[in-house]
Amino acid sequence: MKRGCIWPVCLLAWVSALTQAPAQVTSCVAYTLLEASYFVDDCLICGRPTIQLPMRGTFDLVLEQNTAPYTRYAIRNLDLTAGIGTSLEKRITGDGTYTHFEEFAILQDLTLATQVKDSWTNRAAYFTNNTRIVQQPFPLIQADLTEINGTLLQTFSMHLLAAPVREIWFSTAKGFLSTNRSAPTNQISAGDLLSTRGRVVKRNSELVGPLGVMPIAPDLGLDAVQVTRRGEILFSIPVDVFSESVGPIQHGDLLSNRGVIVKRNQGLLAAFHPASSADAGLDAVQLMPDGQILFSIQSNVVISSTLTLSRGDILSDRGTVFMPHEQLLAAFQPAVTNRDFGLDAFCILPGGEIWFSAEEGFVDNRLGQIQAGDLLSSFGYRVFSNAALVAAFAPAIPSQDYGLDALFVVTDMRPATPPPRIVRNSRSGGSLHLEWDGEGAVFQMETAPSLAGPWTPCTEVVPDLSCDIPCDASAAANAFYRLRQW
Repeated sequence: MKRGCIWPVCLLAWVSALTQAPAQVTSCVAYTLLEASYFVDDCLICGRPTIQLPMRGTFDLVLEQNTAPYTRYAIRNLDLTAGIGTSLEKRITGDGTYTHFEEFAILQDLTLATQVKDSWTNRAAYFTNNTRIVQQPFPLIQADLTEINGTLLQTFSMHLLAAPVREIWFSTAKGFLSTNRSAPTNQISAGDLLSTRGRVVKRNSELVGPLGVMPIAPDLGLDAVQVTRRGEILFSIPVDVFSESVGPIQHGDLLSNRGVIVKRNQGLLAAFHPASSADAGLDAVQLMPDGQILFSIQSNVVISSTLTLSRGDILSDRGTVFMPHEQLLAAFQPAVTNRDFGLDAFCILPGGEIWFSAEEGFVDNRLGQIQAGDLLSSFGYRVFSNAALVAAFAPAIPSQDYGLDALFVVTDMRPATPPPRIVRNSRSGGSLHLEWDGEGAVFQMETAPSLAGPWTPCTEVVPDLSCDIPCDASAAANAFYRLRQW
């Protein structure tokens, strides 16, 4: 299992000299349950209906042994909730083990030792998988588990589908009003970069501001997003504007929050040698490790009598179709066949799976109605509905499909990069100011009372190279801080 670059840099906060410990790579990978996960409460001898509750939550997968053909992991910090917000809500906490076998067959074993708590129950429950057959390729984990210490009156089971994801960052096609935030921060625009954790990562003005667009607009929208090295955010906007610093900006240009045009839309398409130089738009983008730019366009482009670039294709700036829309949707069963539903956002995960959203909703013969704002997988399942993506913001109209225009996934499975370094630290008033440099896309500062830990986050995961941590002189003098990057 290749783990992402999570390089901790330890430093003693507020002493005359900065103390830095050797960098190291963690063997812990954070997982998030996806929409298909659910919890079942059953009575084997009575006539009451089986209770099935949707389940959300997280756990950590920690490598313990890697001896081919076996790989053994510990499951730690399991924290799941079933039936969120209902009278039947259950909290499931605990730990377990996961073993992956891969030689003449691919098999798995998963056990959990948990505590299940609700308004009536607080008891230990031990689970094991019903079958060793692997249904999804690792690093996805999919398993059906049954309680081995259940009774005839009450036995639990659960279906898990989890991916190595910390957060999902996205934008919506429509703005909305958040009911769990105070004014004016409760106004969420279609140009804001959001997190599934319920926070605004960057306001649209923070992304567009450095470009010097005139006249100043409150929100220009957000069509494509990629966070790359040193926290630089690449993006596109859905409108043509004029910048006093870089001149005309097309809606298909790839822009940077550092105030520059990274690549014109015509440059992205140049290797295809299109007959027209018209702007085809830019709906989604991903910068690959080898420097290749993958992207999707808003309108079809005719290249020759045998090649038309479709708005649902994933294209490469090297002049190839990385994946046609038919292949991206091959695992789905649209009721309307031979139709291009467009591609509003995509993210290629380290394991090769592609998460994406379609520009148009459609009916799937197996999954039912797919909304344009739903997050889908190239493996043929719905990762999250649009309602689940925005749920942490408690939108005023929860049933509305707000669309999904941009996508970035924070995961521990990124390729390793050199460790970051602290370049400045100072204390002013009641806060500790830290600045750093690193090849990671996003960063997080953690703190601990000693180098031995325990380490806890003291900032959110951010695409920034600095932070201010509130603390008094006494707290700072007795705390250690370390920086993580992904």
